[in-house]
Parts: sequence; structure tokens; C-alpha cells
Amino acid sequence: MVKKTKKKEKPINFEKERRDDKNAIISIIVIAIVVATFVLVFHVFGTTTNSSQAAVIDGIPCDTIDHNNFHINAHLDVFVDGKPYVVPAKIGIINDTCIYWIHTRDDTGIIHIGAPNDGNFTLSQLFDIWESTGSDLLPRGDPEIYINGQQITSSLNATVIKSHDEITAVYGVRPSIIPMSYHFPPGL
Repeated sequence: MVKKTKKKEKPINFEKERRDDKNAIISIIVIAIVVATFVLVFHVFGTTTNSSQAAVIDGIPCDTIDHNNFHINAHLDVFVDGKPYVVPAKIGIINDTCIYWIHTRDDTGIIHIGAPNDGNFTLSQLFDIWESTGSDLLPRGDPEIYINGQQITSSLNATVIKSHDEITAVYGVRPSIIPMSYHFPPGL
């Protein structure tokens, strides 16, 4: 007859298990911090790389930040054959990685100019940036230009954008009413 021997069970060491759990939690936190740091560094350096690859347009580079040293806003309405044409969002913003000194953030027609120093920025620069970065392209041809309701005859290259200007570009048939002003939101 074979005698069965009973195996002795080791007593559970709760203190050791708590230490093991604590070490596992600390390891997870350390890994999370390393991953978060890697993502942040990759994003910052990735953004810088993308901005340096974007073309300089009419002397305006695409930067990783929106400058505030010189900051003005104006408003642009575009009409094609008498009908409103939406000024698209994110003109001058490339994949949220770089931003030209002249840009739009949304489709309200508000033009934001944020540059590292004072300067004269023109409609020609805005339209060239639009052509290079916008998804909805401008109509072909030269528009009639109105500033604050008054028609101007200067070229796009000579038309300087000033703070709180209401700019209207008309392609083809003129609308029945040319906007004279724009009510900017508070803070703009």
C-alpha cells in the first residue's frame, strides 16, 4: 500500500504580494511617463520639421506658432457673379503643424495677421497663400476690390490690409450691396 503524503502548502505572504502589486503599478506609471514624453518630443520636433519644409510664399514663412508681436484682423467677403463665396477655414494653416503669418481659422472670412514684427501685408499675399494652401480655390481673373464699401483701383500687390478693414472681392457680376463694415467679435 502506497502512502499518500500530503504536500505542505506555503503560507500566503500578503506583504510580498502587496510589494509586487506596488512595483507593478510603479512600472506602469514609469512606462506611461516615458511614452508620454516620447509623444510630446516627437510632436514638437515633427512640427518643426514640417514647418521648415513648407514653402515661403511672398516672403512669408510658415511657422510653428502664431506670432503676437504684430497682430491685426480684417474681414474678407468674396462674391462670384453676385453670390457670396465662402472664404474657407484654415487658409495658411497646413495640417495644424505650421501657420503662415496671414491666415484664416474658420469660414467667417476673418483674416488673422500675426507676425514677429510690424509690416505691410497685402491682398496679393493673402490670395497667394490661399492659392497655395486652401482647399477651395479662388475664382480665376482679377476681382474688383472694395475696402470699407469704397472701390479701389490699386493692384492686389499694392492693397495693404489694415486693422478691421472690411474687404470685398467681386468676381463677375457685382452684388446689389457691397459690405461697408464687419462687426468683429470681442477681443478681435
